[in-house]
Amino acid sequence: MGLAQPMPKPETYALVIGINNYRPYPETPSLPPLSYAESDARKMAQALRDPHKGQLSKVRVLLDTEASKTAIEAELRDLARRMGVSDTLIVYYSGHGMPSRLGQATLMPSDAKINDEETWLPLDSIQDLARKASQGKGRLILIVDACFSGQSLPGSRSFSMPGRKDLPKPQKPDLSGANVLLASSADTQPSWEDAELGGGIFTAYLLEAISGKADVNGDGYVTIGEAYRYAALQVEGFSQRKGTLQTPRLYGPDDYTLALNPIAVARSRLAGLKLAGHINGAQFDALAEWIESKRQPDDLKQYLAGTLTGGQFVSLVRAGAIPGVPAQAPSDIRLQKIGLLRRDGKIRLDQFWVLSRMIQTGRAVPDVSDFLAGRLSEIKFLQRLRAGAIQGVPR
Repeated sequence: MGLAQPMPKPETYALVIGINNYRPYPETPSLPPLSYAESDARKMAQALRDPHKGQLSKVRVLLDTEASKTAIEAELRDLARRMGVSDTLIVYYSGHGMPSRLGQATLMPSDAKINDEETWLPLDSIQDLARKASQGKGRLILIVDACFSGQSLPGSRSFSMPGRKDLPKPQKPDLSGANVLLASSADTQPSWEDAELGGGIFTAYLLEAISGKADVNGDGYVTIGEAYRYAALQVEGFSQRKGTLQTPRLYGPDDYTLALNPIAVARSRLAGLKLAGHINGAQFDALAEWIESKRQPDDLKQYLAGTLTGGQFVSLVRAGAIPGVPAQAPSDIRLQKIGLLRRDGKIRLDQFWVLSRMIQTGRAVPDVSDFLAGRLSEIKFLQRLRAGAIQGVPR
Protein backbone atom coordinates (compact mmCIF):
# COMPACT_ATOMS: atom_id res chain seq x y z
CA MET A 1 0.00 0.00 0.00
CA GLY A 2 1.58 3.31 -1.08
CA LEU A 3 1.10 6.72 0.41
CA ALA A 4 -1.42 8.86 -1.42
CA GLN A 5 -0.13 12.26 -2.40
CA PRO A 6 -1.59 14.79 0.08
CA MET A 7 -3.87 17.39 -1.41
CA PRO A 8 -2.67 21.00 -1.08
CA LYS A 9 -4.06 22.41 2.14
CA PRO A 10 -6.67 25.10 1.49
CA GLU A 11 -5.54 28.44 2.85
CA THR A 12 -7.76 31.00 4.56
CA TYR A 13 -6.89 34.69 4.79
CA ALA A 14 -8.75 37.42 6.65
CA LEU A 15 -8.99 41.19 6.57
CA VAL A 16 -10.61 42.58 9.73
CA ILE A 17 -11.78 46.20 9.79
CA GLY A 18 -13.21 48.22 12.69
CA ILE A 19 -13.93 51.95 12.68
CA ASN A 20 -15.17 54.02 15.61
CA ASN A 21 -14.03 57.46 14.47
CA TYR A 22 -14.25 58.91 10.97
CA ARG A 23 -12.18 61.66 9.42
CA PRO A 24 -13.73 65.14 9.72
CA TYR A 25 -13.86 67.41 6.68
CA PRO A 26 -14.27 71.22 6.73
CA GLU A 27 -17.80 72.41 6.01
CA THR A 28 -19.03 68.82 5.67
CA PRO A 29 -21.16 66.94 8.21
CA SER A 30 -19.13 64.26 9.98
CA LEU A 31 -20.10 60.63 10.29
CA PRO A 32 -21.18 59.99 13.89
CA PRO A 33 -18.67 58.08 16.02
CA LEU A 34 -19.36 54.52 17.17
CA SER A 35 -18.54 52.99 20.54
CA TYR A 36 -17.64 49.37 19.89
CA ALA A 37 -16.74 48.83 16.23
CA GLU A 38 -13.01 48.84 16.89
CA SER A 39 -13.22 46.49 19.88
CA ASP A 40 -15.50 44.17 17.86
CA ALA A 41 -12.83 43.97 15.18
CA ARG A 42 -10.14 43.18 17.75
CA LYS A 43 -12.27 40.39 19.22
CA MET A 44 -13.04 38.97 15.80
CA ALA A 45 -9.36 39.00 14.80
CA GLN A 46 -8.49 37.18 18.02
CA ALA A 47 -11.19 34.56 17.39
CA LEU A 48 -10.05 33.97 13.83
CA ARG A 49 -6.41 33.66 14.92
CA ASP A 50 -7.24 31.11 17.61
CA PRO A 51 -5.69 27.81 16.43
CA HIS A 52 -8.38 25.92 18.36
CA LYS A 53 -11.15 27.59 16.35
CA GLY A 54 -9.80 27.93 12.83
CA GLN A 55 -6.86 27.44 10.52
CA LEU A 56 -6.07 30.90 9.16
CA SER A 57 -2.92 31.51 7.18
CA LYS A 58 -2.84 35.27 7.72
CA VAL A 59 -5.00 37.91 9.45
CA ARG A 60 -4.65 41.62 8.68
CA VAL A 61 -6.32 44.18 10.95
CA LEU A 62 -7.17 47.79 10.09
CA LEU A 63 -8.58 50.00 12.87
CA ASP A 64 -9.93 53.56 12.77
CA THR A 65 -7.62 55.86 10.77
CA GLU A 66 -5.71 52.85 9.39
CA ALA A 67 -8.87 51.77 7.58
CA SER A 68 -8.84 54.32 4.76
CA LYS A 69 -10.30 53.38 1.40
CA THR A 70 -6.83 53.15 -0.12
CA ALA A 71 -5.54 50.94 2.70
CA ILE A 72 -8.55 48.61 2.59
CA GLU A 73 -8.23 48.18 -1.16
CA ALA A 74 -4.48 47.61 -0.93
CA GLU A 75 -4.84 44.91 1.73
CA LEU A 76 -7.64 43.26 -0.24
CA ARG A 77 -5.49 43.10 -3.35
CA ASP A 78 -2.49 41.75 -1.47
CA LEU A 79 -4.45 38.96 0.23
CA ALA A 80 -6.49 38.09 -2.87
CA ARG A 81 -3.33 37.70 -4.97
CA ARG A 82 -2.21 34.90 -2.65
CA MET A 83 -5.35 32.86 -3.21
CA GLY A 84 -5.49 29.51 -4.98
CA VAL A 85 -8.56 27.76 -6.33
CA SER A 86 -9.47 26.19 -2.97
CA ASP A 87 -8.59 29.20 -0.79
CA THR A 88 -10.86 31.61 1.07
CA LEU A 89 -10.66 35.30 1.90
CA ILE A 90 -12.76 36.49 4.85
CA VAL A 91 -13.47 40.22 5.10
CA TYR A 92 -15.02 41.34 8.39
CA TYR A 93 -16.21 44.93 8.68
CA SER A 94 -17.58 46.72 11.73
CA GLY A 95 -18.62 50.32 11.24
CA HIS A 96 -21.08 52.52 9.37
CA GLY A 97 -22.92 51.48 6.25
CA MET A 98 -25.12 53.37 3.80
CA PRO A 99 -27.06 52.60 0.61
CA SER A 100 -25.60 54.41 -2.39
CA ARG A 101 -27.77 56.44 -4.75
CA LEU A 102 -28.19 53.24 -6.76
CA GLY A 103 -29.25 51.29 -3.69
CA GLN A 104 -25.98 49.39 -3.36
CA ALA A 105 -24.92 48.32 0.13
CA THR A 106 -21.82 50.41 0.81
CA LEU A 107 -19.21 50.44 3.56
CA MET A 108 -17.74 53.68 4.87
CA PRO A 109 -13.93 53.73 5.12
CA SER A 110 -12.45 55.91 7.85
CA ASP A 111 -11.78 58.72 5.32
CA ALA A 112 -15.22 58.52 3.70
CA LYS A 113 -16.76 61.90 2.88
CA ILE A 114 -20.45 61.91 3.57
CA ASN A 115 -21.34 63.83 0.39
CA ASP A 116 -18.91 62.09 -1.96
CA GLU A 117 -19.75 58.52 -2.94
CA GLU A 118 -16.38 58.15 -4.67
CA THR A 119 -14.89 57.87 -1.19
CA TRP A 120 -17.25 55.03 -0.20
CA LEU A 121 -16.70 51.31 -0.74
CA PRO A 122 -19.62 49.32 -2.22
CA LEU A 123 -19.75 45.60 -1.50
CA ASP A 124 -19.85 45.01 -5.26
CA SER A 125 -16.53 46.83 -5.61
CA ILE A 126 -14.98 44.63 -2.93
CA GLN A 127 -16.08 41.55 -4.86
CA ASP A 128 -14.76 42.93 -8.14
CA LEU A 129 -11.41 43.89 -6.64
CA ALA A 130 -10.94 40.46 -5.02
CA ARG A 131 -11.94 38.65 -8.21
CA LYS A 132 -9.48 40.60 -10.36
CA ALA A 133 -6.60 40.32 -7.88
CA SER A 134 -7.13 36.57 -7.41
CA GLN A 135 -7.77 36.02 -11.13
CA GLY A 136 -11.11 34.47 -10.22
CA LYS A 137 -9.65 31.96 -7.76
CA GLY A 138 -11.07 31.04 -4.38
CA ARG A 139 -14.07 32.41 -2.58
CA LEU A 140 -14.85 35.63 -0.71
CA ILE A 141 -16.79 35.69 2.56
CA LEU A 142 -18.05 39.10 3.65
CA ILE A 143 -19.13 39.46 7.28
CA VAL A 144 -20.62 42.89 7.83
CA ASP A 145 -21.74 44.38 11.16
CA ALA A 146 -23.16 47.60 9.72
CA CYS A 147 -26.55 48.65 8.47
CA PHE A 148 -27.77 50.22 5.27
CA SER A 149 -31.11 51.58 6.43
CA GLY A 150 -30.09 55.23 6.15
CA GLN A 151 -31.64 55.92 9.55
CA SER A 152 -29.89 58.12 12.08
CA LEU A 153 -30.68 56.42 15.38
CA PRO A 154 -28.49 56.68 18.51
CA GLY A 155 -26.76 53.38 19.14
CA SER A 156 -27.10 52.13 15.57
CA ARG A 157 -24.47 51.70 12.87
CA SER A 158 -26.10 53.82 10.22
CA PHE A 159 -26.85 57.49 9.70
CA SER A 160 -29.03 59.84 7.66
CA MET A 161 -27.71 61.58 4.58
CA PRO A 162 -28.05 65.36 4.76
CA GLY A 163 -30.50 66.59 2.15
CA ARG A 164 -31.61 63.13 1.06
CA LYS A 165 -35.31 62.62 1.67
CA ASP A 166 -36.12 59.47 -0.25
CA LEU A 167 -33.86 56.46 0.07
CA PRO A 168 -33.35 54.32 -3.04
CA LYS A 169 -34.81 50.83 -3.08
CA PRO A 170 -32.11 48.52 -1.71
CA GLN A 171 -30.59 46.17 -4.26
CA LYS A 172 -30.37 42.47 -3.49
CA PRO A 173 -26.71 41.48 -3.02
CA ASP A 174 -25.28 40.12 -6.26
CA LEU A 175 -22.88 37.39 -5.19
CA SER A 176 -20.78 35.48 -7.67
CA GLY A 177 -19.88 31.80 -7.50
CA ALA A 178 -19.24 30.51 -4.00
CA ASN A 179 -19.05 34.00 -2.44
CA VAL A 180 -20.99 34.61 0.77
CA LEU A 181 -22.40 37.65 2.57
CA LEU A 182 -23.32 37.41 6.24
CA ALA A 183 -25.04 40.67 7.16
CA SER A 184 -25.94 41.84 10.64
CA SER A 185 -29.44 43.01 9.69
CA ALA A 186 -31.98 43.21 6.92
CA ASP A 187 -31.36 46.05 4.48
CA THR A 188 -34.09 48.28 5.96
CA GLN A 189 -33.14 47.69 9.61
CA PRO A 190 -30.58 49.35 11.88
CA SER A 191 -27.77 47.26 13.34
CA TRP A 192 -27.35 48.02 17.01
CA GLU A 193 -24.55 48.37 19.49
CA ASP A 194 -25.27 47.56 23.11
CA ALA A 195 -23.42 48.46 26.31
CA GLU A 196 -24.72 45.35 28.07
CA LEU A 197 -22.99 43.16 25.50
CA GLY A 198 -20.04 45.50 25.09
CA GLY A 199 -20.24 45.52 21.32
CA GLY A 200 -22.41 45.15 18.29
CA ILE A 201 -25.29 42.77 19.01
CA PHE A 202 -24.56 40.75 15.88
CA THR A 203 -20.82 40.43 16.48
CA ALA A 204 -21.32 39.47 20.12
CA TYR A 205 -23.49 36.51 19.18
CA LEU A 206 -21.42 35.60 16.12
CA LEU A 207 -18.39 35.30 18.41
CA GLU A 208 -20.43 32.99 20.65
CA ALA A 209 -21.27 30.91 17.61
CA ILE A 210 -17.60 30.65 16.61
CA SER A 211 -16.68 29.61 20.15
CA GLY A 212 -18.53 26.34 19.51
CA LYS A 213 -22.07 27.09 20.64
CA ALA A 214 -23.33 26.85 17.06
CA ASP A 215 -22.03 23.30 16.59
CA VAL A 216 -25.45 21.75 17.03
CA ASN A 217 -24.58 18.37 15.47
CA GLY A 218 -21.43 17.99 17.56
CA ASP A 219 -19.12 17.16 14.65
CA GLY A 220 -16.58 19.79 15.73
CA TYR A 221 -17.19 22.05 12.73
CA VAL A 222 -19.03 25.39 12.83
CA THR A 223 -20.17 26.13 9.29
CA ILE A 224 -21.18 29.61 8.30
CA GLY A 225 -24.75 28.32 8.06
CA GLU A 226 -24.66 27.04 11.65
CA ALA A 227 -23.07 30.30 12.83
CA TYR A 228 -25.73 32.33 11.03
CA ARG A 229 -28.65 30.34 12.44
CA TYR A 230 -27.31 30.57 15.99
CA ALA A 231 -26.50 34.28 15.77
CA ALA A 232 -29.78 35.16 14.02
CA LEU A 233 -31.85 33.48 16.72
CA GLN A 234 -29.95 35.19 19.52
CA VAL A 235 -29.87 38.62 17.84
CA GLU A 236 -33.60 38.59 17.11
CA GLY A 237 -34.44 37.59 20.67
CA PHE A 238 -32.10 40.15 22.25
CA SER A 239 -33.23 43.02 20.02
CA GLN A 240 -36.89 42.28 20.65
CA ARG A 241 -36.27 42.38 24.40
CA LYS A 242 -34.72 45.82 23.83
CA GLY A 243 -37.80 46.99 21.91
CA THR A 244 -36.13 46.97 18.48
CA LEU A 245 -35.91 44.52 15.60
CA GLN A 246 -32.70 43.26 14.02
CA THR A 247 -32.71 40.27 11.69
CA PRO A 248 -29.36 39.02 10.33
CA ARG A 249 -29.27 37.76 6.74
CA LEU A 250 -27.16 35.15 4.95
CA TYR A 251 -26.66 35.26 1.19
CA GLY A 252 -24.83 32.52 -0.70
CA PRO A 253 -23.72 28.96 0.19
CA ASP A 254 -23.73 28.05 3.88
CA ASP A 255 -21.27 25.13 3.95
CA TYR A 256 -17.96 26.91 4.56
CA THR A 257 -16.32 25.92 7.88
CA LEU A 258 -15.92 29.14 9.82
CA ALA A 259 -14.45 27.54 12.96
CA LEU A 260 -13.60 24.14 14.30
CA ASN A 261 -12.88 22.25 17.50
CA PRO A 262 -9.95 19.95 16.65
CA ILE A 263 -10.68 17.48 19.47
CA ALA A 264 -14.34 17.14 18.53
CA VAL A 265 -13.42 16.79 14.85
CA ALA A 266 -10.89 14.06 15.64
CA ARG A 267 -13.34 12.15 17.84
CA SER A 268 -15.96 12.37 15.12
CA ARG A 269 -13.57 10.92 12.53
CA LEU A 270 -12.57 8.05 14.83
CA ALA A 271 -16.23 7.38 15.62
CA GLY A 272 -16.85 7.10 11.88
CA LEU A 273 -14.16 4.40 11.61
CA LYS A 274 -15.69 2.53 14.53
CA LEU A 275 -19.27 2.73 13.23
CA ALA A 276 -18.08 1.43 9.86
CA GLY A 277 -16.44 -1.56 11.58
CA HIS A 278 -12.90 -0.58 10.59
CA ILE A 279 -11.68 -0.37 14.20
CA ASN A 280 -13.04 -1.99 17.34
CA GLY A 281 -14.12 -0.47 20.64
CA ALA A 282 -10.81 -1.03 22.41
CA GLN A 283 -8.93 0.60 19.57
CA PHE A 284 -11.34 3.55 19.52
CA ASP A 285 -10.98 4.08 23.28
CA ALA A 286 -7.18 4.00 23.09
CA LEU A 287 -7.11 6.40 20.13
CA ALA A 288 -9.59 8.71 21.87
CA GLU A 289 -7.17 8.98 24.80
CA TRP A 290 -4.42 10.03 22.40
CA ILE A 291 -6.70 12.76 21.02
CA GLU A 292 -6.60 14.51 24.40
CA SER A 293 -2.81 14.30 24.55
CA LYS A 294 -0.48 17.10 23.48
CA ARG A 295 2.02 14.54 22.14
CA GLN A 296 0.10 12.35 19.71
CA PRO A 297 1.80 9.55 17.74
CA ASP A 298 3.05 10.75 14.37
CA ASP A 299 0.81 8.41 12.37
CA LEU A 300 -2.30 9.61 14.20
CA LYS A 301 -1.28 13.24 13.60
CA GLN A 302 -0.79 12.51 9.91
CA TYR A 303 -4.23 10.90 9.64
CA LEU A 304 -5.93 13.84 11.36
CA ALA A 305 -4.01 16.28 9.13
CA GLY A 306 -5.21 14.44 6.03
CA THR A 307 -1.80 13.11 4.96
CA LEU A 308 -2.92 9.51 5.57
CA THR A 309 -6.16 8.14 4.18
CA GLY A 310 -8.60 6.29 6.39
CA GLY A 311 -7.57 2.99 4.81
CA GLN A 312 -3.89 3.62 5.46
CA PHE A 313 -4.54 4.59 9.06
CA VAL A 314 -6.71 1.52 9.68
CA SER A 315 -3.91 -0.69 8.31
CA LEU A 316 -1.52 0.82 10.86
CA VAL A 317 -4.01 0.38 13.70
CA ARG A 318 -4.73 -3.25 12.84
CA ALA A 319 -1.01 -4.02 12.65
CA GLY A 320 -0.47 -2.60 16.13
CA ALA A 321 1.68 0.24 14.80
CA ILE A 322 0.09 2.95 16.99
CA PRO A 323 1.56 3.08 20.53
CA GLY A 324 -0.93 2.02 23.19
CA VAL A 325 -3.52 0.84 20.66
CA PRO A 326 -4.15 -2.93 20.51
CA ALA A 327 -3.68 -4.73 17.21
CA GLN A 328 -6.64 -6.34 15.52
CA ALA A 329 -7.40 -9.84 16.77
CA PRO A 330 -7.20 -12.22 15.10
CA SER A 331 -4.71 -10.79 12.61
CA ASP A 332 -1.62 -11.85 10.69
CA ILE A 333 1.18 -12.20 13.24
CA ARG A 334 3.67 -11.21 10.53
CA LEU A 335 1.93 -7.85 10.02
CA GLN A 336 1.92 -7.33 13.77
CA LYS A 337 5.67 -7.94 13.84
CA ILE A 338 6.18 -5.19 11.24
CA GLY A 339 3.64 -3.02 13.07
CA LEU A 340 5.67 -3.27 16.27
CA LEU A 341 8.74 -1.96 14.44
CA ARG A 342 6.72 1.01 13.24
CA ARG A 343 5.14 1.55 16.68
CA ASP A 344 8.59 1.73 18.28
CA GLY A 345 9.88 4.14 15.63
CA LYS A 346 12.40 1.63 14.24
CA ILE A 347 11.14 1.83 10.67
CA ARG A 348 9.70 4.71 8.69
CA LEU A 349 6.20 4.84 7.29
CA ASP A 350 7.35 4.26 3.70
CA GLN A 351 9.27 1.17 4.83
CA PHE A 352 6.19 -0.11 6.68
CA TRP A 353 4.07 0.13 3.51
CA VAL A 354 6.61 -1.81 1.41
CA LEU A 355 7.05 -4.53 4.03
CA SER A 356 3.31 -4.93 4.66
CA ARG A 357 2.68 -5.17 0.91
CA MET A 358 5.31 -7.91 0.62
CA ILE A 359 3.56 -9.88 3.37
CA GLN A 360 0.06 -9.41 1.98
CA THR A 361 1.06 -10.41 -1.56
CA GLY A 362 3.25 -13.31 -0.48
CA ARG A 363 6.31 -11.81 -2.16
CA ALA A 364 8.61 -11.21 0.79
CA VAL A 365 12.30 -11.19 -0.13
CA PRO A 366 14.59 -13.66 1.75
CA ASP A 367 15.76 -11.21 4.44
CA VAL A 368 12.16 -10.29 5.26
CA SER A 369 11.07 -13.93 5.32
CA ASP A 370 13.99 -14.84 7.56
CA PHE A 371 13.16 -12.01 9.99
CA LEU A 372 9.47 -12.95 10.12
CA ALA A 373 10.35 -16.62 10.67
CA GLY A 374 12.83 -15.80 13.44
CA ARG A 375 15.89 -16.90 11.48
CA LEU A 376 17.20 -13.30 11.34
CA SER A 377 17.34 -11.22 14.52
CA GLU A 378 15.65 -7.83 14.72
CA ILE A 379 19.01 -6.09 15.19
CA LYS A 380 20.53 -7.68 12.08
CA PHE A 381 17.35 -7.13 10.08
CA LEU A 382 17.34 -3.41 10.92
CA GLN A 383 21.07 -3.16 10.21
CA ARG A 384 20.57 -4.63 6.74
CA LEU A 385 17.54 -2.42 6.14
CA ARG A 386 19.40 0.77 7.10
CA ALA A 387 22.33 -0.26 4.93
CA GLY A 388 19.98 -0.56 1.94
CA ALA A 389 20.73 -4.30 1.66
CA ILE A 390 17.09 -5.51 1.57
CA GLN A 391 15.86 -5.64 -1.99
CA GLY A 392 12.85 -3.43 -2.69
CA VAL A 393 12.83 -1.70 0.74
CA PRO A 394 14.02 1.94 0.91
CA ARG A 395 17.02 2.37 3.21
